[in-house]
Parts: sequence; C-alpha cells; structure tokens
Amino acid sequence: MKTIETRRLVLRALKIEDAAAFFQYAKKPNIGPMAGWKPHKTIDDTIKILKLFIAEDEVWAITIKPDDTIVGTIGLHVRNFINAVEDRREIGYVLDDIYWGQGYMPEAVKAVIDYAFNEENIKELVCGHIERNTQSKRVIEKCFFTYDHDELRDHFDGQKVNVKMYMLSAKMYEKEIRGYE
Repeated sequence: MKTIETRRLVLRALKIEDAAAFFQYAKKPNIGPMAGWKPHKTIDDTIKILKLFIAEDEVWAITIKPDDTIVGTIGLHVRNFINAVEDRREIGYVLDDIYWGQGYMPEAVKAVIDYAFNEENIKELVCGHIERNTQSKRVIEKCFFTYDHDELRDHFDGQKVNVKMYMLSAKMYEKEIRGYE
C-alpha cells in the first residue's frame, strides 16, 4: 500500500501496532453506527478488523503530521464484482470525533481521489453516507461527488438503512477538479 502525504496528513499502511489507538475511537458509540458498523467492545474486535484490513490491502491509516498515531481510516474498496470489472471503487472513511470539523477528512478523501485516478487509473469512484450522517454528506459534497442514487444496505443491528450514493468519474475529475487547483 502506497503512502500518501498531504499538507497535514499521512495516509499509510495499517499495522498491528495501530490496534490500541484504533480501538480508542472504534469503541465510541457515535463513530461506527454512523458508518454502519457496530462499536468495538474489546481490543480483540479491533485486532480482528485490523487484520482483515491489512489482508485486504484497501485501507489506509490516517495520521496527523508529525504524529504517527492512527486517528481514522480511509479505504478504496472494490466491494463487488461489477465494481472490479468496471474499474469502479468505493471510498469509505471514519475519523475519531475529536478531529471532526477540522477539514482532515476532505483532505484525506481528495488525496485518495487523486491517487485513484492518477495512479490506479480507476474510471469511477462512488461514496455514500447513511441518510442521517450529515457530517459525511458534507465531506462528500466538498470532494465534488454528485448524488447518483439511494441504496438499502444492511446495518450492523440487522436493520436496513438508506444510503445516499454519490459518484465521481475520472472524466468529471479532469474537467471539474483540475479547474479548481
């Protein structure tokens, strides 16, 4: 997994040593449910997820310079067969709530967008948020995604939740995003 640096962040490969810091925010009751996953009850839960992320090699640790402590994750996921065949990836992210509202997540998402289109030659990116997750909606809007459709997805509690899905193509990126730089 390639390390990506921005002005304030380092997106790097996850490592088992991240478990304690990852657990500190993953156990919070307001973090996981907004992204569709159950808060971690034990450090063992976190280690299992961390090992899965490391094996999949689709998720970066988000760290704030100059500290190397993980404060969130961001992934560039294949998710399904259609995405793999059509060179489409889904961006998913989470950030410890003590860092919300400081512009870190839009900075990380824009770096991953740039990486996906310019280094991985992905044709299209999608990103979504649970309907009530207005913080993620704002991140998505700041990163130039366009609303595309709604999806019903499984939530960790067994319920179905409405997820607002947004799209950004490589062509849109070249035309729109490059004009803002």
